[in-house]
Order: sequence, then structure tokens, then C-alpha cells
Amino acid sequence: MLKKFITGLSTIMPFLTLYPMWGRIIVGIWVCLTIVLILSLLLFRVPQKKQLESSTLSLKTPLYEKTKLKVDDFYVDIDRNKLTPWAFLNSGKPFEVKDYYGKSISYEGVRFEGSPRTVFWGNFIEPFLEHGIINILEQVANEAKENSLAPEPCINEAVGFLDGCISKVYNRMAKIDQNLRGKGYPKSVNRKDVSQEVDKMISYLQEQQKSRIKIANLQFSQIQKEKSHQKTSMLIMKWGLIIAILGLIFTVIMGIPSWIPYLRKFGN
Repeated sequence: MLKKFITGLSTIMPFLTLYPMWGRIIVGIWVCLTIVLILSLLLFRVPQKKQLESSTLSLKTPLYEKTKLKVDDFYVDIDRNKLTPWAFLNSGKPFEVKDYYGKSISYEGVRFEGSPRTVFWGNFIEPFLEHGIINILEQVANEAKENSLAPEPCINEAVGFLDGCISKVYNRMAKIDQNLRGKGYPKSVNRKDVSQEVDKMISYLQEQQKSRIKIANLQFSQIQKEKSHQKTSMLIMKWGLIIAILGLIFTVIMGIPSWIPYLRKFGN
């Protein structure tokens, strides 16, 4: 098979020897350009990222649903385990709930006004909210990093959900407070104004937002630089390979006349 290949090649090559040097140069350039086009299509195809679809078609980030679920679960946990038990303080049964630090808060046979109400509004829920805010923002920032997403829009989206969660928590507390003070007749007493509590916690949320965005943007920028460096290195390697192949092919084409006698002799 090798002998037949060499015989066929030596038969074709005399055709190229009919061209002067400038003709072989033109043929060599044409062949090289064709190979460049083929290799470019094979080596430099850019894969399409499906994750961009949801972010470009709307203002929602690709993490929208996951972030919303996190915040919803966070609210349900606080309402069910930390606030709802207070709603039954007047039921006559022993009341017990743990604060953020694990300390037990218990009452029995007491009215809500006085010590229980002071504890209820005295920084009981704030540590839970603060911890939840930090935890959720960190999770969202990490998920944005893992999915190669710009962190700031994802964090801002989480802040929007948490803003609503804060209002829901304090409004729920105001409703429980009104029911307990009204002793079954909530409309007999005015509902507590919780705007100051809400504003204070939202200020805390905004501080954490700025801090987390600053850290996440620095990390994202560093990752982008590393990826850019990797892409540049790969690009250099690919073009180096192409140039090496082209140099070899061009050398072969230019040296055809001097190789024909040897190829014919080897073929015979």
C-alpha cells in the first residue's frame, strides 16, 4: 500500500513542478489558507451558554427561583418555630421558646403585658434575622461564583426578597402582639407601629449587601482575569499548532522538485 501511495504521489507531483517558483508559492499560500479556515472552524468554535437565556429575556437572574425559595423557607422557619409559639402565650399552657443563643424563655400563668412583651420586642427576633441575612447572601454569592454569574445582580435580587421578608416578620409580630394584648379581641387595641424596627433591620440588610457585593466583585474579577489568561494561553497554543502545520506544508510544497527523483526511485 505504501508503494502505491508513493507511486501515485510521484505521478501527481510532476504536475506541480511545471509551475515556476512563484506559482508554487501561490499554491502553497492557497493550501495554507484553506487549512487555516478548516482548523479555525474546528479549534475556535465558541459553545453557546444556555444560562444566558433567562437573564437576557428578563430582569430575573438564573438564580431567581432558588433564591426565592431560600427566603421563603427562611420566613416559614422563623414564623413556625420562633413567632407562632408566642401566639399561644395566653392559652394557659406552659410556654417555652429558645432564643438565638439557645437560652430558654419560658412563662406560665402570666399576662403578655410586662416582662413577656418586653422580651418579645427586646431583640428576640433580630439575631435570627441577621444570621439569616448573612447566610442567604453568602449562599447566593457562592452559587453565582459556581455558575460563573456576575454576583451583584444575584445579590441585589436576594436583597429584594429579604426586604419583603423583613416586613412580613415584623408585621406578623405586630399581629401576634395585638391579639395577645386584645385577649381575643384584637380590634380592641391598636396595632403596634413597627416601621422603626423594619427600617433598622433593612439598614442592616443594606450594609451586608454592600459588604458582600464588594467581596464578591473582587473574587469575580480575579476569576475573570484567570479565565482570560487561560483563554490567551490556549489561543497561543492553537495558533502555534496551526503555524507549525502550515510551515510544514509550505516546506513540503516548496521542496517538491528535489524530492521527486527519490520518491520515484523508492516507489520502483
